[in-house]
Amino acid sequence: MGHAPAMTCQITFCLAPTFPLFGLASAVEVLRHANRFAGRALYDWNLLCEHGDSVHDSNGLALAARRADATAPDPDVVFVVAGYEVDATALPALTQWLRRQGRRGVPLGGISNGAFILAGAGLLDGSAATVHFEDFSAFHDRFPAVRARYQRTVIERARLSCSGGTSTLDLFIEWVRREQGQALASRVSQQMLLQSLSTPDGAEVPTVFDGSHRYSAPVQRALDVLEASHHEPLNVSGLSERVGLNRRELLRLFQRELEMTPGQALRMRRLQRARSLVLHSHLPLINIASAVGFSSQSHMTDHYRKHFGCTPGKDRQGNQGRQPTASANA
Repeated sequence: MGHAPAMTCQITFCLAPTFPLFGLASAVEVLRHANRFAGRALYDWNLLCEHGDSVHDSNGLALAARRADATAPDPDVVFVVAGYEVDATALPALTQWLRRQGRRGVPLGGISNGAFILAGAGLLDGSAATVHFEDFSAFHDRFPAVRARYQRTVIERARLSCSGGTSTLDLFIEWVRREQGQALASRVSQQMLLQSLSTPDGAEVPTVFDGSHRYSAPVQRALDVLEASHHEPLNVSGLSERVGLNRRELLRLFQRELEMTPGQALRMRRLQRARSLVLHSHLPLINIASAVGFSSQSHMTDHYRKHFGCTPGKDRQGNQGRQPTASANA
């Protein structure tokens, strides 16, 4: 992926039955604002489903959508939107259509549990992907050829995924940034109150939060960018540019809100998610290390012992039967 050509990028959203409407709406709103601020149609989109005519979301609302068959137009990018009941209905027509797009080399993305459908079609083998935290263990076990990541967003070459909820906003703003540049992405982020901005008199406009983010928008955004860039190491200057702040301000915010540097904060987040999987899943430790972004099991164990005072194995042995308390969206 790179800066898009002058022509309009055609996007198809494939909707599974009982898909989460928030995931679709978040994606479309980012694209709409990108078009608005660019002053032209950078993106256009259409909806596809298994049977055609309409598809119902998780609230029972019906959206008109075209049937996934040979007459459906070939897009430039595809995103699959699916929710909790991703396995409840067979989707042979949609699967066949997705495989055709995969053969064409089209970038493919999953929103919430959309990666389940892509993986089931064999389109994520060897790639990294994420799903909603409640279904992460099942996804990991069912698709061993996929490198499951326990994080909000994953972008790796021509495969994109997010765990749903507000992470959809993060994924699409980052995608717009990669395709269209930092300036447009920052403007969209500010418009959607995901990034603080200043009025002409210099006063900061407060950011509105929905309760799913623990930190201010710039800090949360920085953490998400760090996670999504697991295979693309970033220094503080590069991170501050991606977030739309100067280096000094970003460091000040991290120190004020977390009392850590960005690197330390990312390591802490990975440790928290590692412990969630250690205590509340059956996944082998080597798989947990990979899922949360550590380079090896020994690397995770060293930091785990220093922070929690015991190894992951001993922590798991002493906490059998506890219920989940953390999520990939934390």
